[in-house]
Amino acid sequence: MTPKDLSTLRSSEIRLFLDSFDTVVCDCDGVIWNLLNPIDGVKETLGALKKCGKKLHFVSNNCLLGTKGIFDALAQYHDEVKTSDIITPTRAIISYLKEARFSKEIYILGTLSMKEDFQNAGFTLANTKHDESVDSIEAIQEFVDDDVKVGAVICDYDIYLSNIKLIRATIFLRRPDVLFFAGATDRRIYAGNKVALPGPHFYQTALMEVTGRTPLVFGKPSQNLHNYIKKNFNIVNPSRVLLVGDSISSDIKFGILGGFQTLLVFSGVSKFTDMKNIKKENETPNYYLNSFGDLSEILKCKLKM
Repeated sequence: MTPKDLSTLRSSEIRLFLDSFDTVVCDCDGVIWNLLNPIDGVKETLGALKKCGKKLHFVSNNCLLGTKGIFDALAQYHDEVKTSDIITPTRAIISYLKEARFSKEIYILGTLSMKEDFQNAGFTLANTKHDESVDSIEAIQEFVDDDVKVGAVICDYDIYLSNIKLIRATIFLRRPDVLFFAGATDRRIYAGNKVALPGPHFYQTALMEVTGRTPLVFGKPSQNLHNYIKKNFNIVNPSRVLLVGDSISSDIKFGILGGFQTLLVFSGVSKFTDMKNIKKENETPNYYLNSFGDLSEILKCKLKM
């Protein structure tokens, strides 16, 4: 399959494209904003799609903002957005735990916003008073004692990750009844779309190697997150969904796994040269644009919208 440049399609082809989906599932970072700085034209694109009767939903691996932070940011672009329109790995894990009637404590390697989401959902977090740095073999002994109240470990991006936190997670995961979850599994995260930083993949891998445990993954491009989105948004026909993303390995692969149509934009992680070098069919988008914001101008010029 050869990706199509939406900006070069004829008016009749744009009409066929627009009529081919009812729902848009849109990534946030690199598609709507970069470091919360708005990407030109995106607000107009969302407005045009809404005017066409499209359902708009948003999915993000980013746990830094939390559900409320993403909602507050999106409200600047889409004044009808609801919290229920936003999907993150955190929300999917919370749903899983509630269905399982989980009642024990949770140890989280993640951001403060992520932890607040779990607390707001009614879960109790494990005591973290021992997570401060220590600098002696004797002090480490204090951390190898298990806490049987902990029944789950969740590993996502943690700005203040430490060896002590990894030790505590390892101790808890020695018990096979302790659930092990991973949110985002990115090898790299980006400060804007330029500076690459180590992602949670590396400390998730460390925990897997030391404990021999494999986590249930709920970040893009996992099947677990796709199943949650399909159920939460009542998606009956995935082919009538357009997934918009800026990452080939995360967004486009996720969309194809779910049977969605896919639109890759070059305003974030992946660039045109990355797309040209794709060798796998399950990473090849249906369409591409320089920016999601360009779509509003295309609809205006070619469909007089």
